[in-house]
Amino acid sequence: MRCTAFAFSMICAVFAAILPALAAAWTPYGNARYNYWIDVPPGFSAIEEAENGDGGTAKSPDGQAELAVWGGYLSDRDFPNEVKWRVGQEQADGWSVTYERHKAKWAVWSGSKDGRIFFERAIPVCDGAAAYFRLEYDKAAQKAFDPIVARLSKSLRAGDC
Repeated sequence: MRCTAFAFSMICAVFAAILPALAAAWTPYGNARYNYWIDVPPGFSAIEEAENGDGGTAKSPDGQAELAVWGGYLSDRDFPNEVKWRVGQEQADGWSVTYERHKAKWAVWSGSKDGRIFFERAIPVCDGAAAYFRLEYDKAAQKAFDPIVARLSKSLRAGDC
């Protein structure tokens, strides 16, 4: 009974922190180097860009979730092989990849490790490059993050080439 009450209170706390993000305005982030765009959830910090200009990271209001966005050139300009390699890297890092879906113009994969979940999406962009986002968060907050993942997925887009 105590565990159930504790789990319920934790889930309520996560929803209280995340639900305002679903109703408020999202902030667009554009990357000039790789020509991609994504909307950052309300309450998350601004994207802190890396020195090389390929993207950056943002944190949730409670600091428990991290959104990473970046671009990179494809090896041999082959999107499907790049995605396959990245999924393999997740597995090599100890993540259990439990979901994968690949199309010509996008790919998604997700998994878990040590009570954490990640969701990653990739799209090809201009000049033989791809844009990615990865959201990592606590497994207990999965239901709260499902709509955020859906919105992030829809918002990742390439600029005009």
